[in-house]
Amino acid sequence: MTKSAKIFFATLILLLLIPIIYHVVRKYDRDKHARYTIGITRGESFANRTNHDIEFIYCILNKEYDNKNAYDFKSKSFNGRYFVLYDSINPKNSKLLQDFPVPDSIKTAPPNGWKEPPVEKQVSW
Repeated sequence: MTKSAKIFFATLILLLLIPIIYHVVRKYDRDKHARYTIGITRGESFANRTNHDIEFIYCILNKEYDNKNAYDFKSKSFNGRYFVLYDSINPKNSKLLQDFPVPDSIKTAPPNGWKEPPVEKQVSW
């Protein structure tokens, strides 16, 4: 194999690994510094014909954040209330738990969220 071919394949491998490593590190940080709050869905955005995301907002220490995750067809696209798992060090690193809706009995979240969700997740079959 020539030197230029080796450089090409090394570059290709790095380009494939960097996004994977980025997502693994973000998930690790989110799980390590986990807190929970309430997120409200605001709509959908379409990346292409087959993939679309659900947009949501949430508030931590009186600052509003917005994010989007891959859309789960069980969730409400507008004004659905779901728990959000976020990194307490970097609150922008968050995940909407679309299979974990917030019960109507819970109106607001504490300013810095909860260490654990205040209710048990319902198991759906």
